[in-house]
Amino acid sequence: MKVRFLRTDEIENAVAELLRNFCHKRNVALSAPVPVEDILEKHLQVKLEIKDLEKMLGIPDVLGAAWFAQGIVRIDERIVDQEGRYCFTLSHELGHWVLHRPQVEAERVTRTLFGPASEAPAFICRTSEKRAPAEWQADQFAARLLMPARLVREAFTATCGNSAIEIDGFAKRRTDADVLTRWREVATTVIDTGKFTNVSNEAMRYRLSDLQLVREPIPSQIIQ
Repeated sequence: MKVRFLRTDEIENAVAELLRNFCHKRNVALSAPVPVEDILEKHLQVKLEIKDLEKMLGIPDVLGAAWFAQGIVRIDERIVDQEGRYCFTLSHELGHWVLHRPQVEAERVTRTLFGPASEAPAFICRTSEKRAPAEWQADQFAARLLMPARLVREAFTATCGNSAIEIDGFAKRRTDADVLTRWREVATTVIDTGKFTNVSNEAMRYRLSDLQLVREPIPSQIIQ
């Protein structure tokens, strides 16, 4: 479906509000690993089910799906043992729930005036559709939910110092063996220090880049 454009700061604010409300209700401080299952089931009161989604939906490469009308999120059983991927997919579905459900529900009310409500999922998330706007937004939500900026920066500072790690050629050579090795090492350090035990190394690598904690060297300014 066509979703409205969202700036990254709007997504950031939506995540911050969700975490703030969750922590306030549970009377706990925010810490890693972020308990995404509790947020979905206990805070948002959404039912979580693990299913063979490819068989259930008859569609290949399905990772997760959200049934807004039924109040259910389902994750494919094939990724349950892959904690990083499982938690990111679950957080991705949470992103759909928070960011897109109001729009879908509003449109559903209009449609049901002219016929029965559909029992199909509102969103089906597949590995082949990551660049669709709704999927990009949900991915951005998931990264911010699992790896809140403050917690990532604290873990990075504790082990890597106050300055960003600059890797020459980082912007263009991310798949280069030396660049990738260094990037992975930093991500592993931050994961271990910050106790991001439900986050994959790949997800943390891109979060560090997004936060400009690992980056291309900034050219020195020429003093006139």
